[in-house]
Amino acid sequence: MHIGVDIGKDKLDVCLPNGHKYVTTNNKKGIKPIIKDAKKLNAIVSFEATGIYSNKLYDACIAAGVRAMQLDPWRARNFAKSQGLLEKTDSIDCEMIRDFAASLKPEKRRFIEPISDSQRNLRTTVRVRRNLMKAKNLVATQLDCIDDASSRKSLMRIVDRLEAEIAKVEAHSDEIIANDERMHALAVRFLVVAGVGPCVTRVILSDVPEIGRLTNKAIGKILGLAPLENKSCTVEKKSRPQRGRGYARSVLYEATMTACRFNHVWKQDYDDMVARGKPKPVAHTAIARKMAILLNTIAKYPGFKPSEPPKPAKAK
Repeated sequence: MHIGVDIGKDKLDVCLPNGHKYVTTNNKKGIKPIIKDAKKLNAIVSFEATGIYSNKLYDACIAAGVRAMQLDPWRARNFAKSQGLLEKTDSIDCEMIRDFAASLKPEKRRFIEPISDSQRNLRTTVRVRRNLMKAKNLVATQLDCIDDASSRKSLMRIVDRLEAEIAKVEAHSDEIIANDERMHALAVRFLVVAGVGPCVTRVILSDVPEIGRLTNKAIGKILGLAPLENKSCTVEKKSRPQRGRGYARSVLYEATMTACRFNHVWKQDYDDMVARGKPKPVAHTAIARKMAILLNTIAKYPGFKPSEPPKPAKAK
């Protein structure tokens, strides 16, 4: 049996297996009835991933030993549309979440697992840096279009302040990684790969905590870097990557710009693909998938070492 929970900033809409619904607050006191019902009915608590607003319910389920699933909002919404539910309210959503969770096959269920304080803090700092970078890029773009001296000075001060705050957040992220044994060990080994820098390392450790436990095919799909087939009867459309964890994908894609120049293996692969007529964006996506697979392999096998660049021949 399943309990569906639609999470809001201040309240939770709950739908029990028998269809009864109620509204409670999104705090420790309000979550207690949900945990009590889940234990009484031996039910699975299901809710959508909603960033920081789902943390309290997430932690409460882990602490109480209640099985819980965190669902993809996009998949849940498409399930609702498949059932003819075009309306969208909190009351409808909690019932839809319950029904969607119940429709999943046992092998497709992914129950939440405990998350360490280091992992959660790193995820927070990575998100803060991403938002600060967006703000900096927005102001810097505006700066290019303004001629007024006073306005330019004001915007330049904002850019300088944002850069200083970004540096502080990055230093804090590196401190979190250094104080966590597993993340520190992985970071040291990731940075050996030419083209993988501190930013890629932080984002992968934050957004792909399960790295090292995935297959090569799975990590490509999770990051939205693997081409997915699209065939039906006589119609055969071109395979394209779809969805995935967008921020991690974009960071890996940007890292390939450096990797295709300085990594001796990927530079050769990239040049070969371009020579065969592959568009450069397609080639970069393929290299980004190779990079994700390599990082997953490094995390999975502690003794694995990436190939080193050939040493230059000595002059005679």
